[in-house]
Amino acid sequence: MPATYFKITQNFIEKMVEKHDFDKDKLTAIFHTIKFKIADKTTKKKKKKTKHVKKPPMSWDKYKGLFITENRIKNGIKFWQDNLATLQRAEKIYHVPAEIIVAILGVETNYGNKKGSHSTLKTLAKRAFGNYRRRAFYQKELEHFLLMTRENAIAPLSVKGSYAGAMGFPQFIASSYRHYAIDFNKDGKVDLFSDPIDAIGSIANYFDKHQWHDYGEIARPISLNSKHLKHAKRANSKPRKNAKHWRNKGLDIDSDINNKTKLAFIRLPQKMNEDIWLTFWNFYVLTRYNHDNRYAMAVYQLSEKLKQEYDLNNIYEQDTY
Repeated sequence: MPATYFKITQNFIEKMVEKHDFDKDKLTAIFHTIKFKIADKTTKKKKKKTKHVKKPPMSWDKYKGLFITENRIKNGIKFWQDNLATLQRAEKIYHVPAEIIVAILGVETNYGNKKGSHSTLKTLAKRAFGNYRRRAFYQKELEHFLLMTRENAIAPLSVKGSYAGAMGFPQFIASSYRHYAIDFNKDGKVDLFSDPIDAIGSIANYFDKHQWHDYGEIARPISLNSKHLKHAKRANSKPRKNAKHWRNKGLDIDSDINNKTKLAFIRLPQKMNEDIWLTFWNFYVLTRYNHDNRYAMAVYQLSEKLKQEYDLNNIYEQDTY
């Protein structure tokens, strides 16, 4: 059934017309192409309650195995070399290391090779108008999406992305596209779908706007005894207490870390044990891109591998001259 059949869609269209001066007929025609079902709560049959067993999250060792691979490192080095001048410019302006930008693109879309094949409009409409837990969030994202496509002269039905509505090289959601995407190649348009230059600049701008500490450290492994293990969180953790505080509690904090430096501790469950990490502010900034600690750590560790390989390649090239 067309989405326009439902009152919730009609109300949304009216809102876009009144609030943002959209053409009602054009919006109606666009949403008429989207067909889906919404369960009617008044006629839904009562189902027997079944106990759903929540699946445990993917272990860290399995998770990182998806992203930190020889192939992704190899592709990352090529992307780095192909876009060297742009990455250097982004690093100079925003002070976000090139390897972090490359690693984000590696984890998100394998450097633009897997941007998603789902209709973004359809994805957002289904989640905005269906029985989804975060329906209000997706209604807001749908609003941003329509504004984004109008501002950038993009046909809404032409956009494809992830199953959750993320788009382009960096997999920005619509609100992030509008707030953080920039025209980094100065061609008069913002294009995260086919332009790696705009994507590189936009990722750097995103982290800068989330208060990336210039060239600051990200994380380092740490051992905690059973008494202090409670301070390591599985959920992402914002550094609030400084090194002096933790030293006073008896934690063995490396001597090169300044007393005033704020720290947090995370645990990453593996199949047989847990990885424990001391994290700095910039690790928390990485979790603003994706709130999963495993994601941020995968980006960080991939960036370290990329930097190591890139530096080795440069040394090899210099030695051959």
